[in-house]
Parts: sequence; C-alpha cells; structure tokens
Amino acid sequence: MTDTIIQNAIENYLDARAEILEVGHKYPERFGGNDNIIGRIGEFIALRFLENLGQNPEKILCSSNPGYDLVDDDIQTQVKVITSENKKGRNVRLKKPWNQFLLIELGNNYQPERIGLLTETQHQIAIDENPAWSLTPIVKLTMLQPNGLIGRYGKVFHQESIGRVLT
Repeated sequence: MTDTIIQNAIENYLDARAEILEVGHKYPERFGGNDNIIGRIGEFIALRFLENLGQNPEKILCSSNPGYDLVDDDIQTQVKVITSENKKGRNVRLKKPWNQFLLIELGNNYQPERIGLLTETQHQIAIDENPAWSLTPIVKLTMLQPNGLIGRYGKVFHQESIGRVLT
C-alpha cells in the first residue's frame, strides 16, 4: 500500500514536470529557457510582478545567459528564487551583469511570500556604506530582512501587497 502511494506521487510529479516542459516549449517567451523548473516558475512570477509595476520585461531565450534573465530596454533583471524547501535559505552568488535584482521567496504553498527588488545603484550605495560587503554576495533570504541588503537599500514586497501573481 505504501509503495503504491509513493509510486502515484512520483508519477504525478513526473507528469506535472513533463507538462511544465511542454508549456515552456510552446511559450518560450513567457515560460521557457531555464533548465530548472523552480527557476522557470520564478522567472514567470518575475515577469508578471514587473509588468504589474509598469515595466515591460522580456525573457532572455538563451538558457545559459550569465548575469540576467529578463530585459526591458536598458534594464537587465537577475531573478533568484528560494523556496521553503531550502532549509539554509541560500542560493548562488549574485554576479554581473545585472542592473536590477529580484529575489523571490516561495513559501510552503509555493506562492510568493516576499519579493525583494534592488537596483544596481542601490547595491552600489550599500557597498559604499558597507565596504566589507561583497560585490558578488551569496543570495540569501536574510537579504529580505529589515537590516538585509534588499530590506535596507531596496524594497521588499510582502504577500499582502504582492497578491496572487499566478492567478
């Protein structure tokens, strides 16, 4: 009985994954490119979020573009997602070229809990005021805290103000 439940869960997961890849292949300009499913979901959330802020981002269709995932004229947005599954709340280093950074925290229900937005100018101010801080910091959820990089120098949007960007 237990193995049947596990097998069903695995099959459902693989079916959903296949569907996501198929949708990404059909609509690459909105949901393709990234070889990481959570990354694709994050980039889609970022598209919708930035569009709601009045920007017009477009996905970079190359899956290995270094430094940014979305572009809107001269705005190059790097998107990082950290889910509640990530117990350490850490990701990879934030590397250039980017001039806008979006950090998305997905909670237990896989909806955005917080979205942090930081510009290159704000990052430079942070570095100027805190010389010990890295130019290429490790992306962490602590960045979204009031004393964190984004909390202090950028803007953090909480679930109440984000709404359901996936609806």
